[in-house]
Amino acid sequence: MRWSNHINLRITMSPRPGQDGHCGNFDTNPVDDTTDQIRARIGMGVPQHMSLFRAYQPSVPGKRETLNDCPPPKRAKAEQACRAAGRTDMDACTFDACFAGTQYVNEGM
Repeated sequence: MRWSNHINLRITMSPRPGQDGHCGNFDTNPVDDTTDQIRARIGMGVPQHMSLFRAYQPSVPGKRETLNDCPPPKRAKAEQACRAAGRTDMDACTFDACFAGTQYVNEGM
């Protein structure tokens, strides 16, 4: 498992009427699929009684970390690790390496 506190998975399905979630509402309009707009439509997360997992950590409203929250020395180390790994998705890689650790720069390639 890539992370110790969640699971990554890919779901493939045909769009359904009323479909909405973490990846948006599939109305072919990416403008209405920002995190804030999705949360306004469906809330912060899955209610505990609908969760697939026994351990439950509810979403908490508040500030979401961005690359700007990564301290400059740590960000430089993260960027260096991502470049060394040959990553082309530098922002995503740098974010993961800064907040989760440089051990993840080879994941998701």
